[in-house]
Amino acid sequence: MSKAGALDLASGLGGKIEKDEVLSAVEQYEKYHGCTGGEGEERKANYTDMVNKYYDLSTSFYEFGWGESFHFAHRWKGESLKESIKRHEHFLALQLGLKPGQKVLDVGCGIGGPLREIARFSSTSVTGLNNNEYQITRGKELNRVVGVDKTCDFVKADFMKMPFPDNSFDAVYAIEATCHAPDAYGCYKEIYRVLKPGQCFAAYEWCMTDSFDPQNKEHQRIKAEIEIGDGLPDIRFSRQCLDALKQAGFEIIWEKDLATESPVTWYLPLDTSHFSLSTFRLTAVGRFCTKNLVKVLEYVGLAPKGSQRVQDFLEKAAEGLVEGGRSVFFIHTYRLLSHIPIALDKLMVF
Repeated sequence: MSKAGALDLASGLGGKIEKDEVLSAVEQYEKYHGCTGGEGEERKANYTDMVNKYYDLSTSFYEFGWGESFHFAHRWKGESLKESIKRHEHFLALQLGLKPGQKVLDVGCGIGGPLREIARFSSTSVTGLNNNEYQITRGKELNRVVGVDKTCDFVKADFMKMPFPDNSFDAVYAIEATCHAPDAYGCYKEIYRVLKPGQCFAAYEWCMTDSFDPQNKEHQRIKAEIEIGDGLPDIRFSRQCLDALKQAGFEIIWEKDLATESPVTWYLPLDTSHFSLSTFRLTAVGRFCTKNLVKVLEYVGLAPKGSQRVQDFLEKAAEGLVEGGRSVFFIHTYRLLSHIPIALDKLMVF
């Protein structure tokens, strides 16, 4: 690992949280979660604070280990993680039928990796909606670097209360983001409101399958590890996502668990039994190096106190995701494509 890489990681730890307040933020975040005594309803009630703390604390780790696109992808044999992520984003753009010049909304955009990729692939203008100031600042910087800052931008807002007029966008997508919403229906209803009549909304969701047993203590443990390690108020069943979309007014064009047809398991990059030079930082050796690097950086004062604890709960999340994927009760590649039917209440006549 280069000296510059280590310093970049250290400088970003804690996001917008003051360095001497990171430890207390970690402690507050941990209190929200079940494995430390927190309750699901409390997380839902305080989802804005919880998710903001999570991304302030974890964004630099994500970018350092994963890249600019904070999501998984189903993979083909011989395909790298980076290639599969790009294909995942391109496929979404194709399914939405994006055309040059259209206005597109990315709901829960992170630092804008998919936003930039889709904007360049489709020649569209993409607005990234995000409620985390640190991620928006980082995203704007990266937009300038690749030259899409004139056509793409970010808006800081809660996706449960979007600051856009009705019928504002030609297409909307969300990539592993609306899982942070305390209420799927409320989030989808806002997306329905800002999407133009007859247009499409596509999403990749994190869901549980019917194989999840709420009475199984092992399943409960794995679910709790995923929730604390990924900033989730709760994890919904796939059928709940479908019901919420329909209740919001959408018609489902198609839905599918992509993991069932993927020749390479989606959780492979996190599986410690797997080794790859192209994703070295995600391997057991790479994670060991990162863990000890963070320990040293925190010890010498370059990283804020509490950084090791963030790294620890992210590590737990990785373990939970692998176990959940193997148990087939958790899926990250649940793909949904829906559209607004042109009904009288949505039809605009000029």
